Amino acid sequence: MTLHNAGRSVLAAAALVCFVAAAFAQVPTSKHVILVINENTSYNNVMANMPWLTGEGNTHGYATNYQSDNGGSLMDYLWLASGSCHSKANCTLPSGTHDFNCNGNDCYYPGTAKTDPITDNNIFREMNNHGISWKVYAQSYAAAGGTPTTPDNHNGTAYYRRHNGATWYSDILNNTNGSANRIVDLSQLATDLGKGALPRFMIIVPDGNHDAHDCPVGMSSCTTGQKLAAVDAFLSSTLGPILATPDFQAGGDGLAIVTFDECGGGTNAGCGAAVYTALIGPKVTPHTVSGTSYKHENALRTMLDSLGIRSYPGASATASDMSDFFSAGGIKPHVIVSDPVSGSTMISPVPIQATADPSLGHSISGWWIYVDNAGVYSGGAVPTINPKVAISTGTHKLVVRAWDSSGNFGDQTLNISVNATKPSVTISAPSNNATVGSPVNLQASATPSSGQTITGWWVYVDSKATYSGGANKSINTNLKMSAGTHKVLVRVWDSSGNYGNRTITVKVP
Repeated sequence: MTLHNAGRSVLAAAALVCFVAAAFAQVPTSKHVILVINENTSYNNVMANMPWLTGEGNTHGYATNYQSDNGGSLMDYLWLASGSCHSKANCTLPSGTHDFNCNGNDCYYPGTAKTDPITDNNIFREMNNHGISWKVYAQSYAAAGGTPTTPDNHNGTAYYRRHNGATWYSDILNNTNGSANRIVDLSQLATDLGKGALPRFMIIVPDGNHDAHDCPVGMSSCTTGQKLAAVDAFLSSTLGPILATPDFQAGGDGLAIVTFDECGGGTNAGCGAAVYTALIGPKVTPHTVSGTSYKHENALRTMLDSLGIRSYPGASATASDMSDFFSAGGIKPHVIVSDPVSGSTMISPVPIQATADPSLGHSISGWWIYVDNAGVYSGGAVPTINPKVAISTGTHKLVVRAWDSSGNFGDQTLNISVNATKPSVTISAPSNNATVGSPVNLQASATPSSGQTITGWWVYVDSKATYSGGANKSINTNLKMSAGTHKVLVRVWDSSGNYGNRTITVKVP
């Protein structure tokens, strides 16, 4: 009896240790996040036929209880991008999502062949809103036609639009923020990799000959093993070179997720919906085998967390991230800069709005803001800061960093441009060095700095204030001056809080 109780105590203690470790683990922020989605393959078939992928999963981590959400390709791709199947006929629509008549092949207005664009929130919109670079690299895309609306198998290719989830969202179809141009042919990947210009988030879309949907090139019939051998070779040759870059080696923080849309062709019946899913990267705890129940919305949540995005579309808002793949040793706060957006043009002083979420069990302990690696602002133990930082004209790298009580820090890096930070003044009368009688008629106009308005004027004669004016773009006033030579300084303010000057010299006989 004593031994039995001792055993239960040991098991309880072990369970508590596991719970604490899980509670304090979190998804680390990554500079590069990659998603690859393959087709119609059960967990068991992957384990038996894909040695390269399962080797990466064994080295890093893989899930044994990851299930697809729907039978039918397109709907699973949508779950991975917006946390919904967008079809009330095929799933219970998660909160915040709507019916766009989607099925496994398309999202068409009923009774027509016209696309019903999905206007719900999605990962592509969130990345645009947060200034995060992204691309979809689609195999055979250019040969098929190279547009978001290019249909399946166009021009005799194995390209499938329904395997390219981005092309069904209004953000891409309306080319919002140039989104349509971020879907490119797979050939661009090697160019971007060679230039060190990979975007922060990328989806790699194999064509049907290389994602297990169709037979390999040149084969009209094939076995499951032959299909998966082609997929494995594609992953090795396409994803392998990226995994060899520093961001995916020790000391880096890259994250690649490789999964499958569903376990069977158009259905989850007979295969239990279980699909093989690997998480690959240096921050993944080596040799992780997770039996936690996961679906595509958990992968979506994990990708958003790794990008530092805290706005979660559809079911990802209530899904857990896949934090059991990451050790507690990587805990750090998450910093979200809501203003300015990376790539924006500002005026000085630049208002910065940032919020930090501490790692679980900790609290924010301090802040620093760096401009071009120089500290320009420090803040205390508060979750949100909103300072205005004076920054010179030009292009700058801005790093917003927060510490929490774990002793670790998280940051977000932005690139911004700063325009001229003060208004300009033009004096049309009198001219410089003119001889004029008193009272001297002074006429001047002002141009505010970009995005601002004029707020006020002062005129100084020999450093003495002699005139003030209001929020006008020009002034026309008479100034009494004694005989002699005088320095006249005209100063104007704008709504940036800064001022510009113009000085002339006049002589009164």
